[in-house]
Amino acid sequence: MGPKSEVITGLAEKMGIDYVPLEMRVFPDGEVCPRITEEVEGYERVFLFNRLNYDCFFPNRYLLEYYFMINLLKDMGVDHFEIVMPYLPYGRQDKSFRLGEPFSLKYVLEMFSSAGVSRLYTLMAHISRLSGILDSKNMRIVNLSAIDPIMNHINELKLNRPFIVGPDEESTKWVDQIAERIDTDFTIFEKRRDVYTGEVRMSGDVPNLSGRDVIILDDIISTGQTVENAVKILNESNPRYIYVIAMHGIFSGNAIERLSKYNLDIITSDTIVNPFSKIEVESVIARAIKKW
Repeated sequence: MGPKSEVITGLAEKMGIDYVPLEMRVFPDGEVCPRITEEVEGYERVFLFNRLNYDCFFPNRYLLEYYFMINLLKDMGVDHFEIVMPYLPYGRQDKSFRLGEPFSLKYVLEMFSSAGVSRLYTLMAHISRLSGILDSKNMRIVNLSAIDPIMNHINELKLNRPFIVGPDEESTKWVDQIAERIDTDFTIFEKRRDVYTGEVRMSGDVPNLSGRDVIILDDIISTGQTVENAVKILNESNPRYIYVIAMHGIFSGNAIERLSKYNLDIITSDTIVNPFSKIEVESVIARAIKKW
């Protein structure tokens, strides 16, 4: 169940289940009014699915639409519902970074758990620090890996002596996995973000990259500042070409303009609708749902 798109209809087909369209209405004052367009009587298990779009990126509205639909389904007599949220808003707020700041991700997850959601499916989210909290809740978080579809796309690039770069420590685990699969070396940069200004500082050791293709792997491209800093460091070592592969492409503000100054290719998954979403993750989601 979700707003109509090729992605959601394809997902329903892969899972062999019915698709029920949602009408996503927004009033002139910004209030939302999602609507189920068909009867749901008789459905024992309902999956809610929606994606954010980079050119109208409103995560708060997105979360509220899910919350309204969950409660509407309860009012309509549905007892079991699960939500598929490819990109999890507030996923980076997985702790209180400054005194007096909210523990935003925890509160978002508790909101859905309290509403009666049995499972939430998402992809490569920052939820490792929440395991102790989530274990005590009724909602199961299924945090899916998209390493396989990312690898499939990398294999199509025909790279020359590839070198893998992770822009920060958060990327270490999947950078290591991908480097092992393509049998190449990698490095992890050190990144420090000022919690007050958002300014990013980055450093790292890079070998001579003359004639080599480089892949920067990151989970999210938001402002593009992290990627830009990594590219500046790498260009000092004369790589043949740079590919930027990210799980979630938000591209807020002038991010696309910022990165268009450099000779590189940007590739993201389709968890968020954007011009660079070339890696499909529907098969990953379908397999996970069938498993449970």
